[in-house]
Amino acid sequence: MDAQTNSTPIDPQLTPAARQFLEETTMKSLFGIPDEALDAIMALAYQLYQVGRYADAEVLCRGLIAADHKYWWSYSLYAATLRRLGRLREALAELEKGLAYEPNEPKLLFMRGEIAEALVREAPPKQASDSPTVAVATSTLNPRVAA
Repeated sequence: MDAQTNSTPIDPQLTPAARQFLEETTMKSLFGIPDEALDAIMALAYQLYQVGRYADAEVLCRGLIAADHKYWWSYSLYAATLRRLGRLREALAELEKGLAYEPNEPKLLFMRGEIAEALVREAPPKQASDSPTVAVATSTLNPRVAA
């Protein structure tokens, strides 16, 4: 799975070179944002997450992803935050975006498994089908069953 399928849709009329530029270029590289600045924001986002200020952590994570959409750790913290906010499907989608850039990252893979399991547990149990075949076979109007 490539990053293109997980990110904001890019105009299909773009040339391959333009498409590649959009995928590979980050705000960090365009504006020369130093790693230290993003690390400080990440540390603050993590501290906010640790003390339960999930809405604030979410805002910072979204900013971190906007600054460098290729850094997996931002997706990890964002997904963890969304999970705490009860937004499991969104969390799973963010993990998939991170995995597009780091497909073998153990933390992202582990979190994806955890959230997928939580979604399965959250889903209502499937009820028995009321198929016409079952209804006919059990109907008292059916002479073979009524006899």
